[in-house]
Amino acid sequence: MVIGILGILFSLVFLIYFVIKGWPLLIIGAVASMIVCIFNGISVTDGYLTTYMNGVGGFLIGQLPIFLWGAVFGEIYGTSGAASSIARGVSNIFRGKHDKLTPLATILIVFISGLLLSYGGVSAIVLMFVMTPLTLELCRESDIPRYMVPGMILGCIATSALAMPGSPQIQNVQAMWYLGTSSMAAALPGFIAGTLILFLNVMYLNTAAKKEIAGGHTFETTVGAEAASTDKELPNPLIALIPMVVVFVLFNAFKINVNFALMVGSILAIAIFAKQLKGLKDILKALENACTNACVVSCQAGAVAGFGSVVAITNSFAIFSKKLTLINGPALLIAMFALMVMTLICGSGPAGLGAGLPMFTPTFQSLGVNMNAFHRIASFSATTFDTLPTNAGYIAANEIAKTNARQSYKYVGICTVLNTTIGTLVLTLLCIKFPGLC
Repeated sequence: MVIGILGILFSLVFLIYFVIKGWPLLIIGAVASMIVCIFNGISVTDGYLTTYMNGVGGFLIGQLPIFLWGAVFGEIYGTSGAASSIARGVSNIFRGKHDKLTPLATILIVFISGLLLSYGGVSAIVLMFVMTPLTLELCRESDIPRYMVPGMILGCIATSALAMPGSPQIQNVQAMWYLGTSSMAAALPGFIAGTLILFLNVMYLNTAAKKEIAGGHTFETTVGAEAASTDKELPNPLIALIPMVVVFVLFNAFKINVNFALMVGSILAIAIFAKQLKGLKDILKALENACTNACVVSCQAGAVAGFGSVVAITNSFAIFSKKLTLINGPALLIAMFALMVMTLICGSGPAGLGAGLPMFTPTFQSLGVNMNAFHRIASFSATTFDTLPTNAGYIAANEIAKTNARQSYKYVGICTVLNTTIGTLVLTLLCIKFPGLC
């Protein structure tokens, strides 16, 4: 067992290291899976061609629809300028009569815009493409260094926006599918913990930005990195919110499957933003870009899921997982720890939930754990080690912002690993101490 676990840990470090170096996930994920096989006495041929590829395929079958329709919805919002309209509307509120934005105002604009867009149904991956140009523009104005941009965006859309009650994002939706709970499960503890994470992230980023600026590190212009449109006639920001509100209501109030809610929202968005989309050619181009982005990002996430599938079939991991559930202590605290470990090993929140929920749910049900509390803790746990340097959204953010992991990951790690872990622990303690809130 010890050699097997060491092999898993070594392969995880290998995966993270080479992704930071810029190697493609589909290749590195496959090689890391082979390393797991070698250390655990599994046929490399079967491990790669059967287990790994089945893991990739299973992930795509289960998750490609939400990646696709989230990408379509987001691409329409990006192409039409509706996303920029909402973000700039928020920016104008904070700007008031001031010509120059402060770092805090910039961070708040990014966070509020990100929450609105996330809760409106735009997937977190797609928001990388939507939010990055605007954030770059705001950071240039307030002198925040370029390399803080990924941390600012992910600090909002890859934390509370994924896991809080009512979110149409995959971490919340996946728990619903497995547990049969509602999107608003354990609402009050979830909102408290989510708000705490957002507060910690805003305060940290504001302090870090002021320190960087005081040290002479300000925004650096890179030719070709900014793609924000300034000459497009943007839709009214209030009108731009309508398709998002429709998606949110269909998903949460009418319990429509999130994919169909996004389809309806996309059709409505095309109709409302027809003037900005300028005809069928623009619409087809947006759909083509959405399909490409959805396939690329879902395959990257699938590669990590395939790695997790290989890890999951090893005897050493099975023994380790069993021992996790035998730890003495409150069942919900053990559940939190177990799902955080799954997220770490699988390298992705959706992949960690996909492997962990089927494995652990029967055990925690037999212990009498409240499934609403388990749902919310699972969703939050999937945001803790989800954003390692192998995260597809983080890779996309670096690519779009023209930054590198060496400079930018510190801000991402503190916001999306450290602070999310603090919030998840607070959530779990609330559910244990005040079970009536769940």
